[in-house]
Amino acid sequence: MLNNHGDHDDQLQYLYQTYYKLVYGTAYRIVKNKEDSEEITQDSFRITFKNMARMKDSNHFRNYLLRVAYNDALKRAKENARRNSLFPTTINEEISSDVDSIGEAFEDIFFSQMLEDIPVKDREVIILAAQGYKLKEISNILKISLPYTKVKLHRTRKILWEKMEGTITDEEKESMRI
Repeated sequence: MLNNHGDHDDQLQYLYQTYYKLVYGTAYRIVKNKEDSEEITQDSFRITFKNMARMKDSNHFRNYLLRVAYNDALKRAKENARRNSLFPTTINEEISSDVDSIGEAFEDIFFSQMLEDIPVKDREVIILAAQGYKLKEISNILKISLPYTKVKLHRTRKILWEKMEGTITDEEKESMRI
């Protein structure tokens, strides 16, 4: 899969730098914990790099990497929930993280709180859509049919809109369409 002409380590570093934020963001939205997200990110790259030789097509790297991260994050979120340690992120933790501004921190907190009451299996589609994935990509990552992906996205959006009733204006609602 990797080019033999260049330095193998440089190519791995390039892939890591290219996809780090995407993998970390996916993990963080599920586990809501910086340390777990960093660990999931590292483990996901380690597993994916280890299995790269088996990939027939380099286009599958991104989807495979995200699938590994997503599965690990779900597993960890379930473990945390069982231990009753999956609590809402405090404002101070959120502001001290990698967020650039206080306004963005509050937006992230608001979005995270809205998603907390939605089961993990239902929030996966909306999280991936919010990260800019196309429906077909989401379908491939989650290994569900395209029509089911559309239905899941529609239902989750509807739940979120209902939860946000009265908290945002119609103009804001239009600008937030995913």
